[in-house]
Amino acid sequence: MLPLRYPIAWALPGWGLVVFVAVGSVIPGAVITGFSSADKIVHMLSYFLLMIWFSGLYSRQRHVVIALILVTFGGLLEFLQAVLPYRFFDPLDLLANTVGVALGLLLSFTLLAGWCQRIERALGYYN
Repeated sequence: MLPLRYPIAWALPGWGLVVFVAVGSVIPGAVITGFSSADKIVHMLSYFLLMIWFSGLYSRQRHVVIALILVTFGGLLEFLQAVLPYRFFDPLDLLANTVGVALGLLLSFTLLAGWCQRIERALGYYN
């Protein structure tokens, strides 16, 4: 983890997002209306947000590992859905998850690496 003044305060919301995504993936699904790809957009944005959040906590050298862990996490949740009677496996969800992680990884390498430290510096919390 990067040296942060308040590492727990940064890590807890990230792990809360992980729990939120996991719970949202295994509870009986709510139908997302609006347009046919709305569900895929939710998947992509969820995994994009997870990638961006954790890229703020760890050095660039760890970002590819984080990305692989998130893609694996999404895959495990999809396979878990396959055994639940009220959910189903959707390979397009896997693709959406992976696209979200990939976009987050790209941004983490170009703009957002260490964003937590930059916020702490701006607030005067980080030396």
